[in-house]
Amino acid sequence: MLEYEITNMDLAISTLTDPILLAVTIFVYLVLGVCFLKTQLKKARIVILLFLILLPILYLLPVLIKASSGWDWYGYKYDGKLHIRAWPVDEVVDLNNSEVFLTKSEKWMPELRTFGIGTKEIGMGYFKLKNGVKAVVFRHKNSDEFVVINSSGKYYVLIHPGVEELYREIKNMEIKRQEKGEL
Repeated sequence: MLEYEITNMDLAISTLTDPILLAVTIFVYLVLGVCFLKTQLKKARIVILLFLILLPILYLLPVLIKASSGWDWYGYKYDGKLHIRAWPVDEVVDLNNSEVFLTKSEKWMPELRTFGIGTKEIGMGYFKLKNGVKAVVFRHKNSDEFVVINSSGKYYVLIHPGVEELYREIKNMEIKRQEKGEL
């Protein structure tokens, strides 16, 4: 079995060190702090105080939601299915009827997130690629090469260090199937 998983610590660090998120947080805290000091209404102060307390919890929500993001592959003996968990996607892809390739081409890189999560080091969910194709993307950190899967017209892109090992195992499975006359 091969697998790759993003840990809770990876998600927390990625979320909390995002420069845009930090800038927005500082700005929001400054504005709320000024409002808190200037307002005389007790209810308004309570609402501002609650927001100041809840804001860090909201920022850590992706850590709680996507605690089991990654992929699992059990290889040939389990029918060559790849389980991809890239929030909000949780799908099993049949590699037996899919085109799988390893590429370095920029045209297969994610360009625009349409639904999911995207930080400097993590990208998961639905993306539009630079070549215009819509795909499910699982990205953790970066890699020179990445795996692209075309399963009946639905594309999946896996980008992370060491993804080449998954590609080699998939190709080994295809060779074994050819030797047995299954392809």
